[in-house]
Amino acid sequence: MEHLPSDIVDAIKDRERLDTLSQTIMRAAEVDEDFVAIVESAALRFSCPAALILIADYDENWVQAVHGIKPETVPTRSGLFVYPIALKRDPALILNNPDEQEDIAPSVPNYEGRPVKFFAGAPIKVHGVNAGSLCVIDGKNHRDISDEDAEALRRLANLAGSLYELKDAARGKASADLALSRAQKRHSMALRAGNIAAWSWDRKSSTVECDNALREMLGLPAGEPVTCRSLLSAIAPETRFPLMRRFKAALDRGEEYQCEFKAAKTGKWLLSLGGAYESVLAADQNGSVFGVVVDISTTKESEQKTRLLLRELNHRVKNTLAIVQSIAGQTLRRSRTSAEFNMAFSGRLQALSAAHTLLSDEQWGAIALDRLLRSQVAPYIDSNSRQIDIHGSAVFLDPDEALALGLVIHELASNAAKFGALSTRAGVVDITVACGDDENGASRLELDWVEVGGPPVAPPEQRGFGSVLIERSLDKIIGSKVDVDFADTGLRVHIRMPLRFC
Repeated sequence: MEHLPSDIVDAIKDRERLDTLSQTIMRAAEVDEDFVAIVESAALRFSCPAALILIADYDENWVQAVHGIKPETVPTRSGLFVYPIALKRDPALILNNPDEQEDIAPSVPNYEGRPVKFFAGAPIKVHGVNAGSLCVIDGKNHRDISDEDAEALRRLANLAGSLYELKDAARGKASADLALSRAQKRHSMALRAGNIAAWSWDRKSSTVECDNALREMLGLPAGEPVTCRSLLSAIAPETRFPLMRRFKAALDRGEEYQCEFKAAKTGKWLLSLGGAYESVLAADQNGSVFGVVVDISTTKESEQKTRLLLRELNHRVKNTLAIVQSIAGQTLRRSRTSAEFNMAFSGRLQALSAAHTLLSDEQWGAIALDRLLRSQVAPYIDSNSRQIDIHGSAVFLDPDEALALGLVIHELASNAAKFGALSTRAGVVDITVACGDDENGASRLELDWVEVGGPPVAPPEQRGFGSVLIERSLDKIIGSKVDVDFADTGLRVHIRMPLRFC
């Protein structure tokens, strides 16, 4: 820029102009035929062999389009091409013999090996700033140029500027469309992940726009138009009218609404949220209503399950308290000292607690018998002990069976630790579990508790509460029986009881 006048340099370095360039004009890697048509029109208007569009950046000039000259041969650093950028009022800069003007001569480019003899250029205005210039050149003078020619060149330059603005707007729209498309994809993914459906209702046309997710929730045919009537018909009658009342009341007050309802066909529980987000009057049927529907079936099922569990827990607690009261009374009557009572009663409470813990872990459903057995014998053996051998069929117990059998196993393990096989290191308790059918084809548990390797055993002279508990704990389970055999080799107990699960 060393050969350019200061006003030209200032015009090129104008910050607003440079900012507009960086934000609006992109340097194309390929020829843009739209701009080529403009330079051809300019050359034709002036009967010149060459024309071009040049954009002047801070430190580099580049050619947008050319006519009658190869782009790579255009002297982009020649200052004459940027002179029109400094024009403010004149429509164009038109020069004959510019190489003979002392102040301009250093900036005059060559054309076909000789200095340009005719130059005409008009500024290209983009968003209010002179971004570049539309220029025509010739190797000979043009003395017959009129004001109409200058005005025509200005209009072509303005056309180029409008074209830049349109292309910038198109890029902006494409970018906005891409951003919108990505946002819609993210929105769609979020809705699918959250099991959420969206809908809108045009009150004027009474049409309902919704996605397939809502159709699936309500059991509506895919792809078919959805009307208010079909939408309401898909809602279970017992929840339809409360939903309609809340919906209408919210629209009348201009508020958002929230209501749970049940789908008639699918049985799903759904939560509807929405409202009128345009000005909608109660007396005016125009405007749009938008909303979403969330599948809350899992939540509803969880709530129902929680209520059932609480009722079951309440029932079990009452039964357990009755068992505790009975055990406390019987233990107290058969205990000689308070220490003996505390030890026996504490052990039986722990047995109940262990069974309750297992049942709570399984939410008061079926529990595995081997888990119950191990939890009841665990207090009486070392963690690495091999004194307990449990084998046989996989059996599952319901809560009543687990509590009753848990007390029996506790008493057997406690007795074995005091007087039987678990009182010596050489003793072993073999527990065999079998699941079969009785004469009526119903499932039945056969459990054998066999002690070997312990001290000699003999029938007790007086039956303690433990013996009574072993024999009577299963009395409430109809069809159960406990056989106790005080064999010379060790205690043998055979338990039979009906099962719900096997």
